[in-house]
Amino acid sequence: MPATSGRAKCRGCGATIRTGELRFGESLPNAYGEGDAFHWFHVPCAALMRPEKFAPALAASDADVADREWLAATAEVGKAFPRLCRLAYAERSKSGKARCRSCRDTIDGGVMRLALQMFDEGRMSPMGFIHVECANNYLGTTDIVERAKRLSPSLDDAAIAELSERLLHQRAPLEKDDEASEPAAERDGPELAKAHPPAESDPRRVENS
Repeated sequence: MPATSGRAKCRGCGATIRTGELRFGESLPNAYGEGDAFHWFHVPCAALMRPEKFAPALAASDADVADREWLAATAEVGKAFPRLCRLAYAERSKSGKARCRSCRDTIDGGVMRLALQMFDEGRMSPMGFIHVECANNYLGTTDIVERAKRLSPSLDDAAIAELSERLLHQRAPLEKDDEASEPAAERDGPELAKAHPPAESDPRRVENS
């Protein structure tokens, strides 16, 4: 039903879910008491960040969902490339001090970079950045412009153009030893990391907030 306060925040982007806005709820064990608690997402954020959970909920829902075809297609791409869920936003590097989580080289200041995050214990946790040129090595695909625009609505045309251009110049594939140096929880994602399994989650709803 429609929300009466509009005070809930999206677990994906952190922005408020407006009163009456359609939202996606994921059930997770309550960290502060017994039973489960629902964690709410904007519907587009759920498609982008929680595709494995969102896709079946969307398919089962008879709600009037805007952009249903785009949402379904986006979730399927996310399922095919699990690391895409980690893409938080695109931005210009501020200091030139951050190191790329893929190649480990420093990311120059003033260039477009991709911010990463991981869903863990009901919230998104920042986990650094990668070069745009390392997108294919780390995310598994370079088809991320539309996704980046959705996640980074403040990007201007110049930033989008630079992002698109840098995506054409991908770095050479990682050596196996380099990839293996990444901890399992970061290399494979929380769903596949045996040493750090996530809490069981059971999403069931796409509904009006």
